[in-house]
Amino acid sequence: MKAFLSTGWSLITFRAGPDALPYAPRMILPLVVLNLALGFVIQAVAGSGMDKPVVQLSAMALAAEALWLWLLLRRRGWDNRWVQGFSALVLIDTFITALAAPIALLAGAGEALLAVGAVAQIVMTLWSLTVRGAIYQHTLEIERWKGVLLALTPLFAVMVLTILLFPELLPAPPPQV
Repeated sequence: MKAFLSTGWSLITFRAGPDALPYAPRMILPLVVLNLALGFVIQAVAGSGMDKPVVQLSAMALAAEALWLWLLLRRRGWDNRWVQGFSALVLIDTFITALAAPIALLAGAGEALLAVGAVAQIVMTLWSLTVRGAIYQHTLEIERWKGVLLALTPLFAVMVLTILLFPELLPAPPPQV
């Protein structure tokens, strides 16, 4: 686990690709559990009242990412790259979740800090998408912009599934006059 965590910062700062991670299929489950636990703890501490669907949404996002990457690699016959590619995606998601923890805590701090939190959330989302694109770029040996486009696919799939499975997360429509 130490080798993975020490490589995480290099991944999110674009200094390394997924090939810098050791090939360790046995580490995928601990990384996924760490990711889910971190997301749950942050939401619980923030007190947003959304503690219950956080684990489901995170698990759904990781499953979509795993399946999408597997399909892309399977199509090329590069199945052996999945372990490091998916491990890198889970690892960068875990690091960015940890770095975004103060944003979740700002949500309950009041109106004044809400705008700062919204801007910070946009920056973190764009950073996450760019790093994911770099992971896809290295794993699939494609250009960065193609990697970013491929990284959007599981994101959109999870958004659609979230709307279908968790409609209570959507804001209520304004009353009709």
